[in-house]
Amino acid sequence: MIKGLEILTEPLQRAVDYEDLFEQARRDTLTGLPNRRVFEERVGPLLDNAHRYEHPITVACMDLDNFKQVNDTFGHAAGDLVLQQVAQIMRQMVRNTDLLVRMGGDEFMLVLPDTELQAARIMADRLCQAVDLLDIRTPGANRLGISIGLSQWHSGLSRDAWLQQADEALYQAKSSGRSRVCMPPV
Repeated sequence: MIKGLEILTEPLQRAVDYEDLFEQARRDTLTGLPNRRVFEERVGPLLDNAHRYEHPITVACMDLDNFKQVNDTFGHAAGDLVLQQVAQIMRQMVRNTDLLVRMGGDEFMLVLPDTELQAARIMADRLCQAVDLLDIRTPGANRLGISIGLSQWHSGLSRDAWLQQADEALYQAKSSGRSRVCMPPV
């Protein structure tokens, strides 16, 4: 019996190690959120389901405001802590069925299945308020905030065009004063 366990120990350990590596490749090590790889894997099937069942789906493209000043003023360790705090707040506010990922740097994406644009707007406004309540300020009295661009997918809109709309809405939010939510014109 012991000999059989010895034979199985090495392959079982390799399988466990593989699972650990697989999970590490799919998680952002700083925030614990899924990463860009997971986004790329899951966004297509989420869109396919929305199309197949004619359900709404909305994406939020999010970027922290004044984050560079936090890093420059307080250092990267403080910036890392801020990213962890923001990720934790967002994680607490989204549903298990939503896809929240850290794309890199201070950029996040949130895919909201079964969610129309106006409901997503309410969620996005709450996210802005929650980040604002962290009350993180730099010496220039600039406050950490989050700008959010929203786009609801509709039939005939490609994945890339859908994401581009959200990205353009994000830049509109930033150019309109930051810490706000913008949507593409209807």
